[in-house]
Amino acid sequence: MKPARIVPLVLLVALGLILAASGEGQGWLEGHGFSRAVSSALSNYLQGLREARRAPSGEESPQPRAPTAVLEPASDDEVLVVAAWSPDGRRLAYGTERRREQRRSPLSVYEGPQYTYPGEVWVADFTGKPRRVLKSDILRDREGRFVSFSVERIAWSPDGAKLLVEIIDERKTAATFFLTDEGKRVKLGGEGPNVIGGYGAEWLSDNETAGMLEEAAEPRLLHRVKIVRVAGGRSVPLYEGRVFAAVAWLPQARKMVGIERDLDFLRTPALVVGDLEKGTIQELGPVREYVGGLRATPDETKVSYFVGNEKLAVRGLAPIAAVETYPIPLGRYAWAGAGAVLYIEPQKPGGRVGWLTLFDLATKQKSRLLGDDLVQDFWVTTDGRQVAVLTTGLSPQIKVYRLQE
Repeated sequence: MKPARIVPLVLLVALGLILAASGEGQGWLEGHGFSRAVSSALSNYLQGLREARRAPSGEESPQPRAPTAVLEPASDDEVLVVAAWSPDGRRLAYGTERRREQRRSPLSVYEGPQYTYPGEVWVADFTGKPRRVLKSDILRDREGRFVSFSVERIAWSPDGAKLLVEIIDERKTAATFFLTDEGKRVKLGGEGPNVIGGYGAEWLSDNETAGMLEEAAEPRLLHRVKIVRVAGGRSVPLYEGRVFAAVAWLPQARKMVGIERDLDFLRTPALVVGDLEKGTIQELGPVREYVGGLRATPDETKVSYFVGNEKLAVRGLAPIAAVETYPIPLGRYAWAGAGAVLYIEPQKPGGRVGWLTLFDLATKQKSRLLGDDLVQDFWVTTDGRQVAVLTTGLSPQIKVYRLQE
Protein backbone atom coordinates (compact mmCIF):
# COMPACT_ATOMS: atom_id res chain seq x y z
CA MET A 1 0.00 0.00 0.00
CA LYS A 2 1.05 3.59 -0.51
CA PRO A 3 -0.96 5.66 2.03
CA ALA A 4 -0.78 9.40 2.50
CA ARG A 5 2.17 11.05 4.15
CA ILE A 6 0.43 13.44 6.53
CA VAL A 7 2.43 13.68 9.73
CA PRO A 8 2.67 16.68 12.07
CA LEU A 9 5.60 18.94 11.28
CA VAL A 10 7.17 18.48 14.71
CA LEU A 11 7.13 14.70 14.25
CA LEU A 12 8.68 15.03 10.78
CA VAL A 13 11.54 17.08 12.18
CA ALA A 14 12.08 14.61 15.00
CA LEU A 15 12.06 11.65 12.64
CA GLY A 16 14.39 13.49 10.29
CA LEU A 17 16.96 13.92 13.04
CA ILE A 18 16.67 10.27 14.04
CA LEU A 19 16.99 8.96 10.51
CA ALA A 20 19.76 11.34 9.52
CA ALA A 21 21.76 10.11 12.47
CA SER A 22 20.99 6.43 12.03
CA GLY A 23 21.10 6.22 8.22
CA GLU A 24 18.51 3.44 8.34
CA GLY A 25 16.00 5.41 6.28
CA GLN A 26 12.97 3.71 4.80
CA GLY A 27 13.52 0.37 6.51
CA TRP A 28 13.43 2.01 9.94
CA LEU A 29 10.17 3.79 9.15
CA GLU A 30 8.42 0.70 7.79
CA GLY A 31 9.62 -1.28 10.79
CA HIS A 32 7.94 1.22 13.09
CA GLY A 33 4.51 1.02 11.50
CA PHE A 34 4.68 3.70 8.82
CA SER A 35 3.19 3.11 5.39
CA ARG A 36 5.30 2.57 2.29
CA ALA A 37 4.38 6.00 0.88
CA VAL A 38 5.29 7.79 4.11
CA SER A 39 8.49 5.80 4.43
CA SER A 40 9.48 6.39 0.81
CA ALA A 41 8.78 10.13 0.91
CA LEU A 42 10.74 10.68 4.12
CA SER A 43 13.58 8.45 2.98
CA ASN A 44 13.86 10.27 -0.35
CA TYR A 45 13.83 13.62 1.40
CA LEU A 46 16.55 12.68 3.86
CA GLN A 47 18.62 11.03 1.17
CA GLY A 48 18.58 14.31 -0.72
CA LEU A 49 19.78 16.11 2.39
CA ARG A 50 22.64 13.67 2.97
CA GLU A 51 23.90 13.52 -0.61
CA ALA A 52 24.77 16.27 -3.07
CA ARG A 53 22.67 16.15 -6.19
CA ARG A 54 25.45 16.52 -8.69
CA ALA A 55 26.47 14.82 -11.92
CA PRO A 56 29.28 12.24 -11.76
CA SER A 57 32.82 13.58 -12.00
CA GLY A 58 33.74 14.61 -15.51
CA GLU A 59 30.11 15.18 -16.66
CA GLU A 60 28.63 18.61 -17.05
CA SER A 61 25.27 18.89 -15.33
CA PRO A 62 22.68 20.11 -17.88
CA GLN A 63 20.31 22.95 -17.15
CA PRO A 64 16.87 21.74 -16.07
CA ARG A 65 13.91 22.25 -18.35
CA ALA A 66 10.90 24.29 -17.32
CA PRO A 67 7.70 22.26 -16.79
CA THR A 68 4.67 23.07 -18.91
CA ALA A 69 2.27 22.00 -16.14
CA VAL A 70 2.36 21.00 -12.48
CA LEU A 71 -0.20 18.82 -10.73
CA GLU A 72 -0.56 18.76 -6.97
CA PRO A 73 -2.78 16.81 -4.56
CA ALA A 74 -6.26 18.26 -4.13
CA SER A 75 -5.79 18.45 -0.35
CA ASP A 76 -3.11 18.19 2.32
CA ASP A 77 -4.09 14.60 3.15
CA GLU A 78 -3.33 13.22 -0.32
CA VAL A 79 -0.23 11.92 -2.09
CA LEU A 80 0.25 11.36 -5.84
CA VAL A 81 1.19 7.80 -6.77
CA VAL A 82 0.61 6.80 -10.42
CA ALA A 83 -0.44 8.26 -13.79
CA ALA A 84 -1.20 7.45 -17.44
CA TRP A 85 -1.47 9.59 -20.59
CA SER A 86 -4.47 9.51 -22.88
CA PRO A 87 -3.68 8.23 -26.41
CA ASP A 88 -3.68 11.76 -27.85
CA GLY A 89 -1.40 13.07 -25.10
CA ARG A 90 -3.84 15.83 -24.09
CA ARG A 91 -5.06 14.37 -20.78
CA LEU A 92 -3.41 12.74 -17.84
CA ALA A 93 -5.22 10.35 -15.53
CA TYR A 94 -3.53 10.03 -12.16
CA GLY A 95 -4.08 8.18 -8.93
CA THR A 96 -3.77 9.54 -5.42
CA GLU A 97 -4.09 8.11 -1.94
CA ARG A 98 -5.55 10.03 0.92
CA ARG A 99 -5.97 9.70 4.64
CA ARG A 100 -9.49 9.44 6.01
CA GLU A 101 -10.36 9.32 9.68
CA GLN A 102 -12.27 6.16 10.38
CA ARG A 103 -15.34 5.76 12.55
CA ARG A 104 -14.16 3.81 15.58
CA SER A 105 -15.47 0.31 16.04
CA PRO A 106 -17.18 -0.28 19.43
CA LEU A 107 -14.92 -3.31 19.86
CA SER A 108 -11.69 -1.43 19.20
CA VAL A 109 -9.19 -1.33 22.06
CA TYR A 110 -7.23 1.46 20.38
CA GLU A 111 -8.26 4.82 21.82
CA GLY A 112 -6.52 7.13 19.38
CA PRO A 113 -7.84 8.25 15.98
CA GLN A 114 -8.12 5.51 13.38
CA TYR A 115 -7.41 6.08 9.71
CA THR A 116 -7.80 4.33 6.39
CA TYR A 117 -5.93 5.12 3.19
CA PRO A 118 -8.15 4.70 0.12
CA GLY A 119 -7.22 5.77 -3.38
CA GLU A 120 -8.81 8.11 -5.90
CA VAL A 121 -8.36 8.76 -9.61
CA TRP A 122 -8.42 12.14 -11.31
CA VAL A 123 -8.24 13.29 -14.95
CA ALA A 124 -6.49 16.54 -15.89
CA ASP A 125 -6.85 18.20 -19.30
CA PHE A 126 -4.57 21.12 -18.32
CA THR A 127 -7.22 23.70 -19.25
CA GLY A 128 -9.27 23.61 -16.04
CA LYS A 129 -9.39 21.88 -12.69
CA PRO A 130 -8.79 18.12 -12.63
CA ARG A 131 -11.94 16.01 -12.50
CA ARG A 132 -12.29 13.14 -10.03
CA VAL A 133 -13.46 9.95 -11.76
CA LEU A 134 -12.98 7.39 -8.98
CA LYS A 135 -13.83 8.29 -5.40
CA SER A 136 -12.28 6.93 -2.24
CA ASP A 137 -15.60 5.59 -0.95
CA ILE A 138 -16.03 2.80 -3.53
CA LEU A 139 -14.96 0.10 -1.08
CA ARG A 140 -16.41 -0.39 2.41
CA ASP A 141 -16.46 -3.23 4.90
CA ARG A 142 -19.56 -4.88 6.32
CA GLU A 143 -19.87 -2.19 8.97
CA GLY A 144 -19.83 0.57 6.36
CA ARG A 145 -16.32 1.75 7.12
CA PHE A 146 -13.90 2.82 4.40
CA VAL A 147 -11.30 0.29 3.26
CA SER A 148 -7.70 1.08 2.43
CA PHE A 149 -6.66 0.37 -1.15
CA SER A 150 -3.93 1.49 -3.50
CA VAL A 151 -4.29 2.63 -7.12
CA GLU A 152 -1.65 0.54 -8.90
CA ARG A 153 -2.23 1.11 -12.60
CA ILE A 154 -4.37 3.14 -15.03
CA ALA A 155 -4.90 2.34 -18.72
CA TRP A 156 -6.77 4.32 -21.40
CA SER A 157 -8.78 2.81 -24.23
CA PRO A 158 -7.44 3.66 -27.73
CA ASP A 159 -10.34 6.05 -28.35
CA GLY A 160 -9.72 7.84 -25.03
CA ALA A 161 -13.27 7.22 -23.82
CA LYS A 162 -12.68 4.54 -21.16
CA LEU A 163 -10.31 3.73 -18.33
CA LEU A 164 -9.11 0.60 -16.61
CA VAL A 165 -8.18 1.27 -12.98
CA GLU A 166 -6.29 -1.43 -11.12
CA ILE A 167 -6.41 -1.38 -7.33
CA ILE A 168 -4.97 -3.61 -4.63
CA ASP A 169 -6.26 -3.85 -1.07
CA GLU A 170 -4.53 -4.54 2.24
CA ARG A 171 -4.73 -8.28 1.63
CA LYS A 172 -2.90 -7.86 -1.70
CA THR A 173 -6.06 -8.74 -3.65
CA ALA A 174 -6.10 -7.09 -7.08
CA ALA A 175 -9.16 -5.95 -9.00
CA THR A 176 -9.70 -3.80 -12.10
CA PHE A 177 -12.51 -1.25 -12.47
CA PHE A 178 -14.03 -0.38 -15.86
CA LEU A 179 -14.93 3.33 -16.10
CA THR A 180 -15.65 6.00 -18.67
CA ASP A 181 -13.33 8.97 -18.84
CA GLU A 182 -16.05 10.91 -16.99
CA GLY A 183 -16.15 8.43 -14.11
CA LYS A 184 -19.29 6.54 -15.05
CA ARG A 185 -19.40 2.78 -14.60
CA VAL A 186 -18.89 0.57 -17.63
CA LYS A 187 -21.15 -2.31 -16.66
CA LEU A 188 -19.93 -5.68 -17.87
CA GLY A 189 -22.59 -7.54 -19.79
CA GLY A 190 -24.79 -4.45 -19.84
CA GLU A 191 -26.21 -4.85 -16.33
CA GLY A 192 -23.36 -6.48 -14.44
CA PRO A 193 -20.69 -5.04 -12.15
CA ASN A 194 -17.93 -2.81 -13.46
CA VAL A 195 -15.12 -4.62 -11.64
CA ILE A 196 -13.37 -7.93 -12.18
CA GLY A 197 -10.46 -9.70 -10.51
CA GLY A 198 -7.12 -9.38 -12.28
CA TYR A 199 -4.25 -6.99 -12.94
CA GLY A 200 -1.92 -5.63 -15.63
CA ALA A 201 -4.89 -4.90 -17.92
CA GLU A 202 -4.79 -3.14 -21.28
CA TRP A 203 -7.54 -2.16 -23.71
CA LEU A 204 -7.37 -3.63 -27.21
CA SER A 205 -8.03 -1.75 -30.45
CA ASP A 206 -11.80 -2.39 -30.48
CA ASN A 207 -12.19 -0.38 -27.24
CA GLU A 208 -14.46 -3.16 -25.94
CA THR A 209 -11.98 -5.91 -25.05
CA ALA A 210 -9.27 -5.90 -22.40
CA GLY A 211 -6.32 -8.23 -21.96
CA MET A 212 -5.67 -9.09 -18.31
CA LEU A 213 -3.48 -11.24 -16.08
CA GLU A 214 -4.13 -13.63 -13.21
CA GLU A 215 -1.59 -14.85 -10.71
CA ALA A 216 -0.20 -18.33 -11.40
CA ALA A 217 2.66 -18.28 -8.86
CA GLU A 218 2.96 -15.95 -5.88
CA PRO A 219 3.93 -13.20 -5.51
CA ARG A 220 3.18 -12.45 -9.17
CA LEU A 221 6.13 -14.51 -10.31
CA LEU A 222 4.10 -16.14 -13.07
CA HIS A 223 0.87 -15.10 -14.77
CA ARG A 224 -1.99 -16.52 -16.78
CA VAL A 225 -3.61 -14.55 -19.60
CA LYS A 226 -7.30 -13.88 -20.10
CA ILE A 227 -9.46 -11.42 -22.03
CA VAL A 228 -12.55 -9.60 -20.83
CA ARG A 229 -15.22 -8.50 -23.31
CA VAL A 230 -17.45 -5.70 -22.02
CA ALA A 231 -20.49 -6.90 -23.96
CA GLY A 232 -20.10 -10.48 -22.78
CA GLY A 233 -19.49 -9.51 -19.20
CA ARG A 234 -17.10 -12.33 -18.35
CA SER A 235 -13.45 -13.27 -18.62
CA VAL A 236 -12.19 -15.87 -21.07
CA PRO A 237 -8.95 -17.71 -20.18
CA LEU A 238 -6.42 -18.19 -22.98
CA TYR A 239 -3.46 -20.48 -23.64
CA GLU A 240 -4.48 -23.31 -21.34
CA GLY A 241 -1.56 -24.79 -19.43
CA ARG A 242 0.82 -21.94 -20.30
CA VAL A 243 2.21 -19.41 -17.82
CA PHE A 244 4.35 -16.33 -18.35
CA ALA A 245 6.98 -14.46 -16.37
CA ALA A 246 6.06 -11.22 -18.17
CA VAL A 247 3.53 -10.02 -20.75
CA ALA A 248 3.53 -7.00 -23.07
CA TRP A 249 0.30 -6.13 -24.90
CA LEU A 250 0.04 -5.28 -28.61
CA PRO A 251 -3.38 -3.54 -28.64
CA GLN A 252 -3.51 -2.67 -32.34
CA ALA A 253 -2.48 -6.15 -33.47
CA ARG A 254 -4.73 -7.71 -30.78
CA LYS A 255 -1.83 -9.85 -29.66
CA MET A 256 0.49 -10.25 -26.70
CA VAL A 257 4.19 -10.93 -26.32
CA GLY A 258 5.22 -13.07 -23.39
CA ILE A 259 8.19 -14.67 -21.68
CA GLU A 260 6.91 -18.22 -21.25
CA ARG A 261 8.11 -20.24 -18.26
CA ASP A 262 7.08 -23.49 -16.60
CA LEU A 263 5.70 -23.64 -13.07
CA ASP A 264 8.84 -25.35 -11.78
CA PHE A 265 11.23 -22.86 -13.45
CA LEU A 266 13.18 -25.74 -14.98
CA ARG A 267 12.96 -25.00 -18.69
CA THR A 268 14.68 -22.15 -20.52
CA PRO A 269 12.46 -19.04 -20.86
CA ALA A 270 11.04 -18.55 -24.34
CA LEU A 271 9.83 -15.43 -26.12
CA VAL A 272 6.38 -16.03 -27.64
CA VAL A 273 3.67 -14.11 -29.50
CA GLY A 274 0.07 -14.94 -28.64
CA ASP A 275 -2.98 -14.16 -30.77
CA LEU A 276 -5.69 -12.87 -28.40
CA GLU A 277 -8.50 -13.62 -30.88
CA LYS A 278 -7.48 -17.10 -32.05
CA GLY A 279 -5.88 -18.20 -28.79
CA THR A 280 -2.76 -19.47 -30.60
CA ILE A 281 0.92 -19.17 -29.60
CA GLN A 282 4.00 -18.76 -31.80
CA GLU A 283 7.44 -19.27 -30.26
CA LEU A 284 10.16 -16.82 -31.32
CA GLY A 285 13.08 -18.43 -29.54
CA PRO A 286 14.74 -18.99 -26.16
CA VAL A 287 15.77 -16.11 -23.88
CA ARG A 288 18.39 -17.76 -21.70
CA GLU A 289 19.53 -14.69 -19.80
CA TYR A 290 16.16 -12.99 -19.23
CA VAL A 291 16.00 -10.99 -15.98
CA GLY A 292 12.89 -8.81 -16.47
CA GLY A 293 11.42 -5.66 -18.00
CA LEU A 294 9.46 -6.84 -21.07
CA ARG A 295 8.03 -3.96 -23.13
CA ALA A 296 6.81 -3.38 -26.69
CA THR A 297 7.64 -0.34 -28.80
CA PRO A 298 4.71 2.02 -29.47
CA ASP A 299 4.53 0.90 -33.12
CA GLU A 300 4.36 -2.75 -31.93
CA THR A 301 7.21 -3.86 -34.21
CA LYS A 302 9.80 -4.65 -31.54
CA VAL A 303 10.11 -5.74 -27.92
CA SER A 304 12.73 -5.09 -25.28
CA TYR A 305 13.80 -6.89 -22.12
CA PHE A 306 16.78 -7.08 -19.80
CA VAL A 307 19.38 -9.81 -20.16
CA GLY A 308 21.72 -8.34 -17.56
CA ASN A 309 22.12 -5.51 -15.09
CA GLU A 310 23.17 -3.02 -17.80
CA LYS A 311 21.95 -4.89 -20.89
CA LEU A 312 18.62 -4.08 -22.53
CA ALA A 313 17.94 -6.40 -25.46
CA VAL A 314 15.85 -5.13 -28.40
CA ARG A 315 14.57 -7.37 -31.19
CA GLY A 316 11.84 -7.66 -33.81
CA LEU A 317 8.91 -10.07 -33.72
CA ALA A 318 9.96 -12.38 -36.57
CA PRO A 319 11.07 -15.90 -35.55
CA ILE A 320 14.54 -15.09 -36.86
CA ALA A 321 15.38 -11.55 -35.76
CA ALA A 322 18.60 -9.85 -34.78
CA VAL A 323 19.00 -8.98 -31.10
CA GLU A 324 20.83 -5.81 -30.15
CA THR A 325 21.77 -4.81 -26.60
CA TYR A 326 22.13 -1.35 -25.08
CA PRO A 327 23.64 -0.11 -21.80
CA ILE A 328 20.40 0.66 -19.96
CA PRO A 329 20.41 0.00 -16.18
CA LEU A 330 18.01 -2.65 -14.92
CA GLY A 331 14.95 -0.86 -13.59
CA ARG A 332 12.16 1.48 -14.64
CA TYR A 333 12.23 2.40 -18.35
CA ALA A 334 9.84 3.22 -21.20
CA TRP A 335 9.97 3.78 -24.94
CA ALA A 336 9.90 7.41 -26.12
CA GLY A 337 8.74 6.76 -29.65
CA ALA A 338 10.45 3.89 -31.50
CA GLY A 339 14.02 5.20 -31.44
CA ALA A 340 14.71 6.29 -27.87
CA VAL A 341 14.41 4.92 -24.35
CA LEU A 342 13.64 6.90 -21.21
CA TYR A 343 14.87 5.52 -17.92
CA ILE A 344 15.79 6.48 -14.39
CA GLU A 345 19.53 6.54 -13.81
CA PRO A 346 19.58 5.52 -10.14
CA GLN A 347 21.17 7.82 -7.61
CA LYS A 348 22.31 4.72 -5.74
CA PRO A 349 22.86 1.24 -7.21
CA GLY A 350 19.54 -0.59 -7.21
CA GLY A 351 17.64 2.49 -6.02
CA ARG A 352 14.29 3.69 -7.40
CA VAL A 353 15.11 7.40 -7.20
CA GLY A 354 17.38 9.00 -9.76
CA TRP A 355 17.81 11.21 -12.81
CA LEU A 356 15.51 11.01 -15.84
CA THR A 357 17.74 10.03 -18.77
CA LEU A 358 17.14 9.69 -22.51
CA PHE A 359 19.10 7.13 -24.54
CA ASP A 360 19.11 7.53 -28.32
CA LEU A 361 19.41 4.11 -29.97
CA ALA A 362 20.77 5.51 -33.24
CA THR A 363 23.61 7.56 -31.75
CA LYS A 364 23.97 5.46 -28.57
CA GLN A 365 24.23 8.69 -26.62
CA LYS A 366 22.51 9.42 -23.32
CA SER A 367 21.49 12.75 -21.81
CA ARG A 368 19.88 13.84 -18.58
CA LEU A 369 16.68 15.72 -19.24
CA LEU A 370 16.02 17.53 -15.97
CA GLY A 371 19.46 18.50 -14.79
CA ASP A 372 20.13 17.42 -11.22
CA ASP A 373 16.42 17.14 -10.31
CA LEU A 374 15.56 13.71 -8.93
CA VAL A 375 12.42 11.77 -9.85
CA GLN A 376 10.86 8.59 -8.53
CA ASP A 377 8.66 7.68 -11.50
CA PHE A 378 7.61 8.91 -14.93
CA TRP A 379 5.07 8.37 -17.73
CA VAL A 380 5.70 9.23 -21.38
CA THR A 381 3.13 9.89 -24.12
CA THR A 382 2.75 7.36 -26.91
CA ASP A 383 4.34 9.71 -29.44
CA GLY A 384 7.27 10.44 -27.11
CA ARG A 385 6.67 14.18 -27.13
CA GLN A 386 5.80 14.71 -23.45
CA VAL A 387 6.69 13.15 -20.14
CA ALA A 388 5.12 13.46 -16.70
CA VAL A 389 7.41 12.86 -13.74
CA LEU A 390 6.72 12.22 -10.06
CA THR A 391 9.07 14.35 -8.00
CA THR A 392 10.71 13.38 -4.72
CA GLY A 393 10.54 14.98 -1.28
CA LEU A 394 7.85 15.32 1.36
CA SER A 395 5.26 16.75 -1.04
CA PRO A 396 5.68 14.99 -4.41
CA GLN A 397 4.23 16.70 -7.48
CA ILE A 398 3.59 15.57 -11.03
CA LYS A 399 5.43 17.84 -13.45
CA VAL A 400 4.92 17.75 -17.22
CA TYR A 401 7.77 18.46 -19.65
CA ARG A 402 8.03 18.64 -23.42
CA LEU A 403 10.54 16.28 -25.00
CA GLN A 404 9.85 17.32 -28.58
CA GLU A 405 8.01 20.18 -30.25
